[in-house]
Amino acid sequence: MRFQFKFILAAALLLGNVLSAHGETAAAMTPQAQSSELEFSVTVTTKDQTHPHYNEGSKVGFVINGEQGRPLVFVRGKTYKFNVNTPPMHDFYLTSDSVGAGPGALSEGVEGNFTFRGTVTFKPTAATPDLVYYACRNHKNMGGDIHVVNPGEEDKFKSTQAAVPATVAVKTPPKLDKNEMKQKLSFGGMSINGSEAAKRITAGNNEDAKVKLKGAQDKLAVANSAFDSDNLPEAKALLEEAMTLMSDAKSLAPSQFEQQRAKAKVEELAQGLLSMEASFKENREALKKSGAKDLPTLNSETIHKIIDSARALSAEGKNDVAIKVLSGSTQEVSATLSSLLANRTMAYEMKFTSPEQEYAYELERFSSLDKLLPQALAEKNPPPTVIPMVDKYKSNAKDNQLQASESAQRKDFVGAVENIKSATEQLESALKLISAY
Repeated sequence: MRFQFKFILAAALLLGNVLSAHGETAAAMTPQAQSSELEFSVTVTTKDQTHPHYNEGSKVGFVINGEQGRPLVFVRGKTYKFNVNTPPMHDFYLTSDSVGAGPGALSEGVEGNFTFRGTVTFKPTAATPDLVYYACRNHKNMGGDIHVVNPGEEDKFKSTQAAVPATVAVKTPPKLDKNEMKQKLSFGGMSINGSEAAKRITAGNNEDAKVKLKGAQDKLAVANSAFDSDNLPEAKALLEEAMTLMSDAKSLAPSQFEQQRAKAKVEELAQGLLSMEASFKENREALKKSGAKDLPTLNSETIHKIIDSARALSAEGKNDVAIKVLSGSTQEVSATLSSLLANRTMAYEMKFTSPEQEYAYELERFSSLDKLLPQALAEKNPPPTVIPMVDKYKSNAKDNQLQASESAQRKDFVGAVENIKSATEQLESALKLISAY
C-alpha cells in the first residue's frame, strides 16, 4: 500500500528566547495594612524615578508596603512574610540574582517562591548571603535589595519597614527625595564598609578584589560629599558606581556558600548541555529516517572539551568564568537545535508499504516529542499557572497513545495511526504553550 502525508513539525518552538510581556502595564493595587514589621504587602505598578531600577528592564516594578522597589533589612533567625497580590506573569520570588527573571532562586529558609497571589515566607539563616533580592520570575529588574544582618546589627539603620495604612494614598515624589537618598547611602555604607563580604575581601589575598573594594569605598565617600552638598543626582550616580564595584569585588572573593552555589551552577549547565546534545542527536536521527535533507550538525567533541574545560576552571575556583563559557555554549547549541526543530515546517512525502510501517514511524515521532517535553519545561521554566494546562495536554496525549497501542495489538494499524497522530498533536500543543514563555 502507498500512503502519502505531510509531516508538520512545529513542536519545538520551545528553544527560542521568547519572554512573555503580559502584565507590563498593570496598575498598582491598594497596599494592605500590615500586622507587624515582619509582614509586607507586595503589589505591582508602573515604575517612576523612585524605583531603584527605573528605566531598566521591565516598565513595571514591585511595590512593598506602598514604596517602589523598597530596600529591606532582615535579621537572621527572624521569619518574614510577603503577602503577594499581583497580576499573573509577575511571580514574586527571592533570589541571589539582582536582575531576577528566574535564576538564582533561594531555597534555604524560603517557602512559597514563584507566587503571584499568595504568601512567601523567608527566614534568613547563617548561610544566607548578606545581600539578596526580591524579583519577578518572568521579567527583569522589577524588585529590590534585601540586606541580611546578624542579630543586633539592625539598629545601624533607621526602620524602613513601618506599615502603610490601607486608608492612606501613597504618592511618590517625582524628584529624588533627600531622606530616601540618605537611607540608600546608609545601605551602601553597610554593604561596602561593614558587610561580611567587605571583611572577607580585606582579609583575603585577592588583590583585584581589594582594588575594586577600595574603588567602591572611594566612590561612596564622594557620593556622601555630593549628598552633603545637596547634589542628589550626582550622589545617586556615584552610589550606583560604588555598588557596581562592590558587586565586582564580591564576585572575585565569593563566600563559601557562594562558591558552593556557583559550583552547583556549573554542573547544572554542564548536564543541561549534555542533555541538549543528546536531544539534538536523537531528533536529528529521527528526521534523517523520515527523509529530511540538509540538516544542521553539532561537533560533539568540541562540546565535551568545553565541558571538561569548564569543570577544570570550577575546580580552580574560577566558577564565574566557567559559567560564562558554558552559558555561551548552551546558547550556541540551543540555536543549532532550534534550527533543526523550532519554527520549522517540513512538508515532504513519505511512502510506506503498509499501515503497520506508518504506525511504527508515527510512534517513534510521538516518543521523540514525549522525551522533548520535560526538556522544554526545564529550558523555559513557565509559570505555575501554565503547568495544569500542560498536564492536561500530556494526559490527553497519553490517552490517545494507549488507544493507539490497543488498536495496534488488534492489528488495526489504520486506527492506530489515527490515534497516535492525535497523541502527537496534543504534545505539539503543549510545546507551543510552553514556547510562549
